[in-house]
Amino acid sequence: MDHWCHNAKFQELLQNDWPLRFPVGRPVMAYYFGYYLVPAAFFKLTGSISAAIILIWTSLGITLGLLWIYISLNRKWWAVFLVLCVGDFPRVFKGIAAHWSVQLYRYEEIGVEHWSNLENLFWAPNQFIPSLILGGMLFHVIRFRLDYAWLCFPTVLALWWAVFPAFVMGLITALLLGFRWMRRRISFCEFFERVLLPVIAAVPVLLLFQSHPHPPEHGPIWEFRSDAGNLLREYLANTVTDVLLFVIVFLAARRAGLPGIATVPFLLLICITLLFPLIRVGKVNDMLLRGMMPVLIVIGCCLLYPFTSQPLPKVFAALRANMTCMAIVLALALPAVVGLGRLSRAARFNRITALWDTADLKFVPMPYDAYPSLYETLRKRWSQQEAEQYLGKPDSFYEKYIAPPPAKKP
Repeated sequence: MDHWCHNAKFQELLQNDWPLRFPVGRPVMAYYFGYYLVPAAFFKLTGSISAAIILIWTSLGITLGLLWIYISLNRKWWAVFLVLCVGDFPRVFKGIAAHWSVQLYRYEEIGVEHWSNLENLFWAPNQFIPSLILGGMLFHVIRFRLDYAWLCFPTVLALWWAVFPAFVMGLITALLLGFRWMRRRISFCEFFERVLLPVIAAVPVLLLFQSHPHPPEHGPIWEFRSDAGNLLREYLANTVTDVLLFVIVFLAARRAGLPGIATVPFLLLICITLLFPLIRVGKVNDMLLRGMMPVLIVIGCCLLYPFTSQPLPKVFAALRANMTCMAIVLALALPAVVGLGRLSRAARFNRITALWDTADLKFVPMPYDAYPSLYETLRKRWSQQEAEQYLGKPDSFYEKYIAPPPAKKP
């Protein structure tokens, strides 16, 4: 939905030398460009931007991520779609309340809500793809009780694509590794190969992210909200409502005798879901909006795995014995209505449908070079603060020793 920002990044990579200096002549831009680099390298060779290349590259990443979930959920595509919609139950809940003219809370500038991965796809495909892949990998490790240390290196690679999902995945992996190491010792060689080396590999990109002149806005969420009562109502309507659904579905599947996954990882994910809305990081609370993406993927896989492990008739037979369980499980499927609405909108209003529906044109493509630079794009479309969020610091370690500016010609 903010395609103009993504377009400007491709244009910036095409017309300038790498690493990008933002604006030109300033320190290296402190931003995660992993998603954009491969298509941009192709554009450098051809001299122009190709939407087809962007589409192919994005589709490959999404397909790879979906396949991780598809395989882990016993090759059930309907379950994959439901996983992408996990996190949207509060939207259904609030929609029902609005229908009866009930206002649960008042919207403020800094929200306390997480979005489903399908919603995030429309905003941040660069973060949606690694969240799919890492979330699918983590659930695969949980399901088959593999070594969590295998996740360290993929998480480090994802830092170049999506910093907040990667940080959250790193936190989850570290905690799960800690729980396992308390029960079983790990050899130094294993620790060095699977954990320490990936951590060392993360140092350069972490130094890049630390080269901002000003840290992102952060602190307890209540420091940025004036009405504590309204904040509590928003937290209850969005976070607690979803968590209650997750826990009840998890317990209902256990009560129905369906196969499940280990309890400890699921409880850890639930705790993260409850705690993350209480901390703000980023102008629009990016840590919550983006950081929750892989968390919701894994929670969705944990909840839907019991229903994919056996044929659906057998699952319904187990649930039919308890109609309460049946109603709870159906509540898990309700967010799919919101997801189908998004897909329907995207199918009706896009560049292709605009070709034959010129009378009611609702999609106007924006040129990649609509603005002279990414800096001007952010400044004009958002604000001066948004434009400056990518600036690097002149005296940072990264600027001095990793990517020093080219020597000026005499």
